[in-house]
Amino acid sequence: MNLQDIRSKYQESFDFLQARKRRQVQQLVLLNNLNRGDQNIASTLLLSLFNKTLSALYDDKMQVKFLPSQGILQEQLNSYNVLAQSDYLEMGKAKIDYDWCWDTLFFGRGYLETLRFNKKRKIIEPSVINPLVFGYDPYFENVQDWRYYWKWVTKTKWELKKLIKAGVIDGIKDPKEIPTGVDTYLWDYKIKRDQAKKGTAPATDTQAGDVYQILEFYGYDKKGNKAVVWTDKDFSKKLFQMSLDLEDGEEIVAPDGTTIETGSKWPIVVKEAFREPHSSISFSVADLLEDKHRAKSVLMNLAYIAAKDRANPIYGYNPDKVRDVTQFFSRQINQHIPMDDDTAAWPLNKEDPMSAGLINFITMLQQEANAPVGTGVALQPETGGQETATEVAINQQLNDMAQSLQSKVMQFGEQEFWSHWFHRYSKYGEELGSKMANIVGVKGVKTEEVQMSDF
Repeated sequence: MNLQDIRSKYQESFDFLQARKRRQVQQLVLLNNLNRGDQNIASTLLLSLFNKTLSALYDDKMQVKFLPSQGILQEQLNSYNVLAQSDYLEMGKAKIDYDWCWDTLFFGRGYLETLRFNKKRKIIEPSVINPLVFGYDPYFENVQDWRYYWKWVTKTKWELKKLIKAGVIDGIKDPKEIPTGVDTYLWDYKIKRDQAKKGTAPATDTQAGDVYQILEFYGYDKKGNKAVVWTDKDFSKKLFQMSLDLEDGEEIVAPDGTTIETGSKWPIVVKEAFREPHSSISFSVADLLEDKHRAKSVLMNLAYIAAKDRANPIYGYNPDKVRDVTQFFSRQINQHIPMDDDTAAWPLNKEDPMSAGLINFITMLQQEANAPVGTGVALQPETGGQETATEVAINQQLNDMAQSLQSKVMQFGEQEFWSHWFHRYSKYGEELGSKMANIVGVKGVKTEEVQMSDF
């Protein structure tokens, strides 16, 4: 891969996703906006419904089990399940799953990288990718069909020096050869989020000049093999390049019956909340709730202003009949304003701040927000009174079905992750020998040795 080709593909992906990323940053601001002003009200609709959806779909226990298949012995199957349960705890998968599910629900897609395997600890080291610093091929919706994808990573000067000394980075001899700092648009994402939480973000990305923005680009080399490349943010230096030889690619069967090896899969797993077939972009919980959240905030603020106006109204008055106008500007107990008759003054704004129509409209907004994420409640019957037990049961069943569908869709990504996990052991198993697996059960911790030859 040459630098010009990397820059071209990066720009193609950037132009495709940038407008959506800017909107997602604004949605993050809505989620918890403390920078709204002391006299304003912010609705909690987006935050409360997002948390309800997340709590319904997130589980801190392993949700996948290996089942018998062609050519797999029961002893091997037992090894897979025992080691998977042990690794779930060892790799901190519960925390990883929380971050992964959070991104999936809020951004529509969550990305988990599966490239790194620690041979010393004998375990895969997955990491959740921030969707705001990630880009991919806009022409193909399926991950394994992508021509390329990339992500920005930040490194300190000292990290780069260690990587240069270890021989991992061989394109430069000193960090001074590449520019420091973070791109303006990436730094703007951070500033907007920090300001929304009353944080004062620095005006510049770094003052010490010891933070480096590195592009980690996954694409095809000149021979058509998948590879990963690091470049600086100006695309002026190729820091290192490594071929992907993960041995987990699926075989292609030619018309004559011969099989063609595809080498490696892309070491990334995508989880979706609302899967839309044949689409390169999925919609999210935030997309569904943003407009209702903004509308409810506006209505609540208007009602708040009306309530204050009714408590302290503006008056019209007849200057020929009101003898002491200054008394309108102060509020005191048992205050009397001398005037000639009842038509000398009258309140101008005395409307009810929460009329029946406004309350019904806000209730309808709430229902419209609840329904698509499976947290809705039944509307009251038109004749008034309480909903029947049958209505409650039907409504709960519909909510359960909606959440069950989301859970099943998100499981597609979970199954794909454990496939990657299996293939990493399949690749490195011969040189690893065996591994001790610890299973926590009702009787305490059980330790079992798993032979890597089973993979």
